[in-house]
Amino acid sequence: MQLPTPQRLYQKTGLQLKERILSGLYGEGNRLPAERDIAEELGVSRTVVREALIMLELQGLVEVRKGSGIYVLSPPKEPIPSKTEDEDNALSAGPFEMLQARQLIESQIAALAATLITKSDILELMEISKQARDEDRYQDSEWDKRFHLQIAKSSQNAVLVYLVEKLWYQRDKNLLWQKLHDRIDNRQSLDSWCDDHDVILKALIRRDASAAHQAMWQHLENTKEMLFKASTLEEEDELDYYLFADKVVLKE
Repeated sequence: MQLPTPQRLYQKTGLQLKERILSGLYGEGNRLPAERDIAEELGVSRTVVREALIMLELQGLVEVRKGSGIYVLSPPKEPIPSKTEDEDNALSAGPFEMLQARQLIESQIAALAATLITKSDILELMEISKQARDEDRYQDSEWDKRFHLQIAKSSQNAVLVYLVEKLWYQRDKNLLWQKLHDRIDNRQSLDSWCDDHDVILKALIRRDASAAHQAMWQHLENTKEMLFKASTLEEEDELDYYLFADKVVLKE
């Protein structure tokens, strides 16, 4: 049966690597070439390679050994299909693509919210932040989602609330995101995003649209860097933090 034609760049890259594994070019038990070399050979960014490798990991074709690399496993007798091939277009997005979209959309929402936010909105955000600080489970907090949704609600625009809800639905259901998120140091993540939320909240309280935009942009930039570090598979990667070398988006 012919698989659907992949639409995302990471899916196309993953399919190329998968064909090499199934053909025996990358033999069972062997270490794949360095991520840097794969990216250069295939003409894609390293974030794309990382998303492709997570896709292959979900299919049971490779094994990640932190600090050592990616190793080829024995192909399953009945290969596990990637659910991203069957999901809708939004759910097939890679984690870094998702964050790029959130950064563009949610920073603008925060700026609008700063001009329209009410006292009750601010009190709700303060309560959410307090609950987030008090919770024990750091890594993938429901309070994080509630904070971002409340900012969207503070924009007084139901369409924007809907967009943020859809972005979070995508985040919650996306298998690549889940796999990558499991690698985050959850003790560091709570303090990081709670501190970021505090900066955003202070800008909203001051009704400073520019500062709110900048704070939200920086928060999601910090999240991208956290995920990039969490996806690092090779020890020498520590010097490479440039995320979107092939798709640069500059803020004003």
